[in-house]
Amino acid sequence: MLPRLMQIQILRRAPTITMPPRGGIVQSFAAQLAALRASYRAPALRSTPGVFSPALASRASSLQRAATSTSARTPNRNAPTSIAAWLETPKQRALADAITRASHQAGVAPNLSLAVAVAESSLDPSARSADGLSSGTFQVTAPTAAEVRNRFARRELSRPPGSDDVALGVAHLRYLHDIFDRGASLGGAVRTLAVNDPRERSRFAVAAYNAGEGRVAHAQEQAVALRRDPTRFESIRAFLPRITQRYVDRVMRYSGRPAAPTTIEA
Repeated sequence: MLPRLMQIQILRRAPTITMPPRGGIVQSFAAQLAALRASYRAPALRSTPGVFSPALASRASSLQRAATSTSARTPNRNAPTSIAAWLETPKQRALADAITRASHQAGVAPNLSLAVAVAESSLDPSARSADGLSSGTFQVTAPTAAEVRNRFARRELSRPPGSDDVALGVAHLRYLHDIFDRGASLGGAVRTLAVNDPRERSRFAVAAYNAGEGRVAHAQEQAVALRRDPTRFESIRAFLPRITQRYVDRVMRYSGRPAAPTTIEA
C-alpha cells in the first residue's frame, strides 16, 4: 500500500475532466444536424421530353382512373406545353399520324385526340396502369373497350381506321362529345345537359374521359342548383376532383386551346 503522502500527490496530478451540461450536448448535436440538413441538396430530377417513364405514367393513370384525389401537386413550370415535344421519334410520329387519321374519320379534332393520348400515356402503346386496369395509348379499360365495341355493333358509333389501341380511344372520345352535344340519359335519373359551344363541349368530353360521364353530369346538376350555367366548364369545375381539373387544363394546353381565365361568383 502506498504511503498517504504519495497518494495525495498522485491525486493532485490527475487531470481534471470537465463534462459539459447534458443540455449542452443535445444542443451541440442539434446544431450539427441542422448544419448538415442546411448543406444537403437533393439531386435534381430531370424529365426528358419524348422519353416515357412507365412507372410514372402508370401511377398517373391509376390516379386519373380513380379520380377521387383532392390533393394538389406543385405544377412543373418546365413541363412541355405542346404536343410537338412528344413527336421526337419515328415511332411516335407514326402513332400520331394514325391518331390523326382516326380522328378525321370519327369527326374529332385531331389535336384534341393527340392531347388526350399524350396526357394518358405520353404516346406509348405499351403503357399500363399500376392497377393493370387500363393500358395502351389511350389507357382504355376493359369495360370501356367492351362498351365501345358494343356501340360499333349497334351502329351507334362508326369504327375509326387503325388498331384497337387507337380506334377504341378515339371512338370513346367521339361518344363523349356526342352525349354533351345533346341531352343524353346515362341511366336512371342521371342525364347530361347539352353544351352548344364546341370549345366548351371539348372540355366536358375531356373531363368525362378522365372522371367518367356520370360524374360530369352530376357536376352539371350541382351547377344548376347554384344557378350557374351548366354548359360552361368553369361553372362545374369546382364540383369535379382536382385531378380532373388539372387533367382538363393540361389536355387543352397540349391541344393549343387553353381555357381563358374566368371568375365564377359563388
